[in-house]
Amino acid sequence: MRPRLAINRTVAPGLPLPEFLALASGAGVEGVEIRDDVPGCELADGTPVAEIRARIEDAGLAVASINALQRFNDWTGEREDEAAALAARARDLGAPGIVLCPVIDETAGWTEAEAADRLVAGLRGLAPILGDAGVIGYVEPLGMKGSTMNRQAQAVAAMREIGDAAPFQLCYDTFQFFRRGDDRLYPEHVGLVHVSGITRNDLAPGDLTEPDRGLVGEVDRVGNLAQLAALPDYAGFVSIEPFDPAVQSDPDLAARLAESCALLRAGLDRG
Repeated sequence: MRPRLAINRTVAPGLPLPEFLALASGAGVEGVEIRDDVPGCELADGTPVAEIRARIEDAGLAVASINALQRFNDWTGEREDEAAALAARARDLGAPGIVLCPVIDETAGWTEAEAADRLVAGLRGLAPILGDAGVIGYVEPLGMKGSTMNRQAQAVAAMREIGDAAPFQLCYDTFQFFRRGDDRLYPEHVGLVHVSGITRNDLAPGDLTEPDRGLVGEVDRVGNLAQLAALPDYAGFVSIEPFDPAVQSDPDLAARLAESCALLRAGLDRG
């Protein structure tokens, strides 16, 4: 069974939900990632979750995840409330889980031990909330400067301390893996994959930022197809997550997206 393709809401954050779903269907993907941080869009605009779910199902699509609970490793009462609300939304939307993002703060000043303890504390607080809702927490290492969890090894160590029965898997972002120069992959823990392509070659990996992330094409510094080939047994969603404004406003986005999906499918089939 090969992985299924999905598109993240970042592909076209300016489109109303029906048009976004039509874009996804036209590209032939099987799922969508819904975000709670896109102003004016579903979840952020008060649209009832039942209506969102019905629209997605009527389009013949599945929900790959809700993206995302921010600062999960800064566990507070406020974070607990945010997590409970998001987990309930994921359950009601039919999403298998929610993406968990770490604190991004170059002034955090946490030692390695403090960062590890905070990861465990966040996961320990999340475990019963996610378990009660019946959803997974997709722990996503982020490779940008100031990230307090930028390698898969950090995430996996914390997940193992919580225990194998806890509702956590890795969200493996190929760009973040490339940007950080991560050198350790844990295929057995991967539950969700994010992909995006980089064509610019004037910056070192660590200097690339989110707006540099485009669709996956033939020219691709990230090496998405090679990274995906390292997950031979993975059968979850591979979600396309660009942030490049030029992609998001491209009048030919539907055609460009279809081309990218065809390239990814061919690579996955060869893998």
